[in-house]
Amino acid sequence: MLKQIYRLFGMVLGVLAAIVFVVYAIKTLTVHDLSQYFTAHALTGIFAAAALYTAVIPISAWAWKRMLTDIGCTHSSAELSMIMGITQIAKYLPGNIGQHIGRAAMSMARNIAIRPFLLTVFSETLLTLLAGLMIGTIGAFFSQMGLVNFTFGKQAILIPILAALLFLVIFLYPPLAPRLLKHFFPNASFSNILPRPPTLLQALAAYSLNYIIIGVGILVIATTLLPDMKHDYMLLVASFALAWFAGFLTPGAPAGLGIREVIMLGILSHSYPGSSGLLIVVGFRLTTILGDTLCFLVAYSMLFFSRRATTST
Repeated sequence: MLKQIYRLFGMVLGVLAAIVFVVYAIKTLTVHDLSQYFTAHALTGIFAAAALYTAVIPISAWAWKRMLTDIGCTHSSAELSMIMGITQIAKYLPGNIGQHIGRAAMSMARNIAIRPFLLTVFSETLLTLLAGLMIGTIGAFFSQMGLVNFTFGKQAILIPILAALLFLVIFLYPPLAPRLLKHFFPNASFSNILPRPPTLLQALAAYSLNYIIIGVGILVIATTLLPDMKHDYMLLVASFALAWFAGFLTPGAPAGLGIREVIMLGILSHSYPGSSGLLIVVGFRLTTILGDTLCFLVAYSMLFFSRRATTST
């Protein structure tokens, strides 16, 4: 009951945030602002950022492969990339469950048992959240455009603190993960099939790399749309990482739509006045939609040709 109320609250909050963002965008962006998206320079930047964004799928698939292999379930990175690429597009459905249902169905059809699937996807979710919080915090503390105003000495202290917390989380994960999974799946057993801490660290590094690459894509968008402004990579990557973290915790909003835009805009508004921050946020949303579409098309092509090769043999 509480879970349903929480999900309903998240969906309502996501819809309200999306409405607020759309209304604000309509009132703020002028015809001249919108025309900037259709210049050759801007379109090149958006396509380049989308290409960077697609790297998330093979990188995440590699991390998934490492965790599956660690618990005795061997599959190729190409096969796992295909599964993730096809089901990624379903995150735009309301409720945010279509992606997970589709991924589970495709995984089981390719001989990934339910227990390894649940355990690795659960680990992936927690590690992705941890990576987002970590990259977002580092970006906020080391941004040069005033997101967090600390001296270099106080900023430097952040690194060992984050490292200590990171190793604490990885150390506590093996004893805590089965209990957490038992809460969601009371009839399943998850003992003795956990990825090793080194594998979890490798996966965490992969998910952190995803945020870093996406941050580069946002920098490309900002540079092409606003060539006369000074841009801070750390601020841009922090805005996305923290917005993604918050959007994930708001269930029901399709792909975090509305929630992430509002948070990104709030963070960027400190350094991008007027319509500048909004241009970046809208440009990035267009980039993610394009990137997810490209991932789906490539992955579906892989599935089509693999089925064709199987049929011909």
